[in-house]
Parts: sequence; C-alpha cells; structure tokens
Amino acid sequence: MGRSKGKLSKGQPKGSRSASGRKRDRTPVGVMPCEGVMRRRQLFGQPVALVGAVDAKARQDRGTVIETDTCDALGRAFCAGLLGTGSQAQDRLNAGRRVAAAYWAAYGFSTPDSLARFQPQQPAPPADPDRDQRREASLHRALDLINGSGRDVRAAFDQLVIDPNPDAGPAWLDAIVLAHHTKTRAYPSAYQQMERALNGLDLIA
Repeated sequence: MGRSKGKLSKGQPKGSRSASGRKRDRTPVGVMPCEGVMRRRQLFGQPVALVGAVDAKARQDRGTVIETDTCDALGRAFCAGLLGTGSQAQDRLNAGRRVAAAYWAAYGFSTPDSLARFQPQQPAPPADPDRDQRREASLHRALDLINGSGRDVRAAFDQLVIDPNPDAGPAWLDAIVLAHHTKTRAYPSAYQQMERALNGLDLIA
C-alpha cells in the first residue's frame, strides 16, 4: 500500500515542499557534532559548536588554521597550551608543521597515514628537481640541528612533530593533556619529554 500524499516518512523533517517532495527551504540545519568530536574539543579546550552554519562560520573566521582540529600531536599540544603563548607558540607550531610536511614529502605520503594511498589526491605538481632538492636540503639542515642536541631531543621531537599520531599519542603528551584537564600533574618524565621536544622546535623556529 502506497504512502498517502503529503505524508512524511519517519524522521523526515517537516516543512513546505515542492511537487516532487523536495523541501523548499534547504538552509543548512545546525546539529551537534558526534560524541567523539565533542569529547576531543572539551579535552583540548575547544568550543563545542554546532555542525553546519555555525561551525562553518567558526572555521571561516580562523581561516586556514587547522591546529584546532587536533589532527596531530603537534596541534593537540598547541591547543592545550603546551607550546607556549602568543607568537612563540605560533612559531613553534609553524616550524614543526614545515618540517613534518617536508619530511613526509621526501620520505612518505603527503598525507602520512596508512589509508593515504586510497584518499582523493590533488594532481601532482609539475616535477621540479631544483625545488625538491632545496626542500630536502632545508629538511636535512633542520634535522641536523636537532640531532646535534642528542638522541633524546631528536626522539622526543620526532614523536611530537613527525610521527603520525592522528587520534592519540605520544603517550607522554596524552598524559600531560589529561593531567592538566583534571587539574593534576602527569609523571615527571612526561614533562621531560615535552621539554626535549620544545628544545628541538626552538632550534628550527
């Protein structure tokens, strides 16, 4: 038995419709993010905005800045205030992002995760050996500076800046963020690792 004319399906939003049944007013409706996104934003002190027009406005206001998406360890450290304040934090963030981008362009996928090869990709730019050589030389200079500070600094720097940690990690960063969120202190070695990573960032910022 067919559905009565004008009767909406279960869960279908109400509103004026065209003859084809399509809703006339198609203004984006704001909805809350999923629970996982809400938890992450609350943990890192980010606003839990509506998904839709409100969230799009917030993204437009901050331009191309992506650190608030907490998509990597460096961005999560920035959001948690662990890179310092003001221009110092921004310089450390930018320096780390430059090195990470150059590293993965030279040694891996431009999007360093296991599914990157299956992701939609932008057309590759025309080959420019001189540009690639300059970028790789710049990367090596930066890493040589960090290596000069010792293996401990390089290891902490890699964990914070280069290693792919899309959802969580390294463990010492997670411990610091959780401790600060609960107004407690993490274990001492976690802060030592953070200090080492910051020392590495300061050498290239």
